[in-house]
Amino acid sequence: MANTIPFHDWLKHLDSEYLSTFIRDGGASIKFAVTKDDLKPELYHAVESKGRGLGYLVVRLDAADIRVHMPQDIFFGMAKQVNWRHLARRFILRLAKECGYGVDDVNPGDAENIFKIIGRRNSGLNRVLDSEAVLRELRPELEAQVAQEYRMAKDFRVAMSHLCLRENVHPSQEYTAQPLIDWLTGEKTRISSVRPFSIYTAINRTTSRHFLESALFWFKHVGYAGTVIVLDNSRIALSSDPKDGRRYYTKAMVMDHYEILREFVDGIDRLSGALLVIVTSSEFLNEDNRSRGFGLYQALMTRIMDDVRDKNLVNPIASLVRLS
Repeated sequence: MANTIPFHDWLKHLDSEYLSTFIRDGGASIKFAVTKDDLKPELYHAVESKGRGLGYLVVRLDAADIRVHMPQDIFFGMAKQVNWRHLARRFILRLAKECGYGVDDVNPGDAENIFKIIGRRNSGLNRVLDSEAVLRELRPELEAQVAQEYRMAKDFRVAMSHLCLRENVHPSQEYTAQPLIDWLTGEKTRISSVRPFSIYTAINRTTSRHFLESALFWFKHVGYAGTVIVLDNSRIALSSDPKDGRRYYTKAMVMDHYEILREFVDGIDRLSGALLVIVTSSEFLNEDNRSRGFGLYQALMTRIMDDVRDKNLVNPIASLVRLS
């Protein structure tokens, strides 16, 4: 049996080799952590606390709750945990600071019009700035750093541009960009709801990867250190439906999920400032191609298996680790 590593020791290496260095600098990595069910709550808490403490946006997904064999559902699951308006306001404050405005004491969570707050903070005896004046001065930078930021997919950057511009609204007025948030989170998938914003691409199995890549870039662009996604896929290993009201996966679905993971492994260089931690069970390590382990999909198994390893020592930065 392969050796295990205490998860606290593994977390130290995850911090020093990835979160505090490589990921913060814009890199990306995917790790597979095999652990027992009773250790998962402590593992989740430790990873999330470490990530948030270092300034990361942290998202947790579970195969029991979302369809992890559908890439668009992985994106929607992440998007539902994101406060998109808060991100837009953070980005506006970042732009304002770059343009010379004093915004250090401005809270992006304030319900008031963010452009109005910036104007009030920077008005003086000889200059009175209203929200329109601030937006007018920031608009060229919004255009350059969002609408023309080609590292994001076209429709995604159009959506982010609108989210920023639509923050110029009084709290008593209707927020007109809600259809964009509903589209991003999968609440309303019909493209007709966002056509008025000049968006014409649905978020589906084919396009979701581009939106995920764009979102990860955007999270870092607005000021987060990066993104930590913790995905528990233990549910896929169940050979029979426990009838507990949560998701059950057929073998075909398991194969689709493994293909998505393989695509993440192969395309990891396309992600910006992202750490994906796949938390899984020992059943995942079954190499039999008739099982539900990674042996079912050889293309994934050969990419992450530790076929060459020390007899006594565990490599803490290997793609696949067994935690204790």
